[in-house]
Amino acid sequence: MDANPLRRILVVDDESNVVKAVARELNSPPFVRYRYQVEGFTDPQRALELAREQTFDAVICDYRMPGMDGLEFLRALALIQPDCICLVLSGQTDREALIHMINEIHIYRFIPKPWHDYYLKGSLYQAIDYGAALSENRRLSKILREQTPLPIEGGEMDQLLIVDDDPGILNSISRALTHYSGPTLNKDRLSIHLTQSPIRAIEMAEKIQFSCIIADFKMPEMSGIDLLQKFYDLQPGCARILLSGQITKDDLIYAIDSPRIFAFIDKPWTDYDLKACIALALARRRIDMENAKLAQMVKASSQAS
Repeated sequence: MDANPLRRILVVDDESNVVKAVARELNSPPFVRYRYQVEGFTDPQRALELAREQTFDAVICDYRMPGMDGLEFLRALALIQPDCICLVLSGQTDREALIHMINEIHIYRFIPKPWHDYYLKGSLYQAIDYGAALSENRRLSKILREQTPLPIEGGEMDQLLIVDDDPGILNSISRALTHYSGPTLNKDRLSIHLTQSPIRAIEMAEKIQFSCIIADFKMPEMSGIDLLQKFYDLQPGCARILLSGQITKDDLIYAIDSPRIFAFIDKPWTDYDLKACIALALARRRIDMENAKLAQMVKASSQAS
């Protein structure tokens, strides 16, 4: 078995020297875990043309580019290769663009320019590991579904934890989720837990397996990002959503890179957007958890035979 398997990487930046520098660093030792076949482009449209012909494990993309910015490019790429893991490498972005990258593209990491080669390589191999695990779970679960009729899942409750030091916010979110669920959220499968204390939230995590946590960014005991990081460590399968009306671009970048938030909800929100965001997080988690469970069953069966 190759100690450093080959992975295909797409690099897109309007500056050719950046494309060359990234390719050079990825193809220089130490290789960390993988070797890379890098396809680099200064023209996003040409990159999309190749993406229609060849599959990539990950993309490293700039944000500020003439003609088509990074967000537009990643939206287009997601339609062609939805399983390609996205990393943004940029010296310039803005808060609104970051929010769209989080909520629409679910970028794995934002790497500011200038970058450190070890951080770039480390981020990339972690992204590839993450994408490969999801892909393998999907592959194995598909085998089991095709071979064995599986029982239809019952109405297991999703445990949703909302943490905000403002009781008015807690009540407002709870009311929006329970008074009218709409087509995107089944309130009959949702158990909502509220607390104003991040410390209490951590204590609750010792007794309850949560499907999703929504945490405010600014709280007296600890920041929402720190709380979500603790939940990432305690319950990595729990979907993590950050909520705030006051957050900087740098804090958003940290929230992407550290606790790896699934989504960001801006205050004030609309009830429709709030419910759609939570519904998507729960659906994505449910699929990933089910695929992981079925994949484990296939592996256990293989080992036993």
